[in-house]
Amino acid sequence: MPHHTRLPCTVAMIMAMLVSAHALAQNVGAGEGDRTFIEQQDQAGKDAAPAGGGRPTERFTVAGGYLHQFNTTLNSGGHYAADRVFAAFSSRMLLAPNMDLDIGLAWEFDHYRFSGTSLGLGSSLTTNTLSVVPRFTVLLDQHWAINAAPLLQLSGENDANAADTVTGGAIAGFRYAFDQDHVLGAGVLVKGLLGSGVLVVPVPLVDWEITQGLRLSNIRAPEANPFVGLELEQELGKEFDLGLGVAWMFRQARLDDSGANASQIFQEMNLAVYGRAEWKPTSNFRLDLVVGTAAYSRLKTLTGGGDTLTSTGANASLMVGAFASWRF
Repeated sequence: MPHHTRLPCTVAMIMAMLVSAHALAQNVGAGEGDRTFIEQQDQAGKDAAPAGGGRPTERFTVAGGYLHQFNTTLNSGGHYAADRVFAAFSSRMLLAPNMDLDIGLAWEFDHYRFSGTSLGLGSSLTTNTLSVVPRFTVLLDQHWAINAAPLLQLSGENDANAADTVTGGAIAGFRYAFDQDHVLGAGVLVKGLLGSGVLVVPVPLVDWEITQGLRLSNIRAPEANPFVGLELEQELGKEFDLGLGVAWMFRQARLDDSGANASQIFQEMNLAVYGRAEWKPTSNFRLDLVVGTAAYSRLKTLTGGGDTLTSTGANASLMVGAFASWRF
C-alpha cells in the first residue's frame, strides 16, 4: 500500500495551538464576535465618530467545551452514545477604520460508542474535525455591515488519508442594525461534502430584544459549541442569563484508509432542543451549562464517493455539557 499523509489527533491539537479561531467547529456563521461588532457599530454612530472609531485594534478569545450525548436506541437495532470535546481560538484585527478580520480555528473531537448496530463501524469510532475560517467584516455605516469568509475543514479518523478529509466552502452575508438591541441579517453557507455534493445552508442573523432583558438571538450561544440554531434568552441580572434553544448539527468524517471500511464516510445529523444557563462574572469570562435532548438523529455510512450504504434514525437522547470562554 502506498504511504499516505495522516491526520492524527496530535496534528489537530498542534494546529489548534498555532492558529486562532472564530469558526466554532460547526457554527462557523455567528458568535460572540458578531455581538461585539454590533455593539461597536452602534457606539460609533452614537459618538458621531468615523466608522470604527474607538474600536480595539486586536482581540483574542480562547474557548472550550464538553458535551455528552447519552446512550440511545437506533431504529435499525442497537445503541449509540457520544462524547464531544471542543476548542476554539480567535484573533480579531482592525485592518481599516471600518474593516475587521477574524482569523479563526476550531477543533472538535468526537468519540462514539456502538453496540449491536448494523452500521458496520465496530464498537467505537473516534474522529477529529478542524475548521479554519478567516472572516472579513466591513462596516458600511452606522447601520449596515457585510461579511465574507472562506472555509477550510478537515474531518476524519486518525489514519484517514488527510487529502480525503478536506472540504472547502465560503460564507457571505449582511446585517442591518436598527440599534444595538435590534439587528437582522441574512447570509448563506456553501460547503463541499466529503465524497461528492455541496451543502447549501441559509444563515439568518437575528438579535432582537423583544422586551427589556428578553431576546431572540442566534449569536449569543457560547463559543466553541456545535449548535447552529435560535435561542430565546432572558437576562436575570448583570451576571446571569437563561436561554432556550433549537439547534441543527451536521457532521461528516472520513474513515481510516484501511480495513473493511476503507475510505468510507460517517455522517451524523441531530436536531437538538436545549436549555442554557450563562454566568458571566466579568466582561472577559463566561461559563455556560447546557442540558437538552437530541430530539431527532440520523446516522449514515457512505461510500468513498458519497453514496449511502446504511442509514438509520435514533430515539431521543439526553445531552449535558459545559462551555467556557476567556477574551483578552
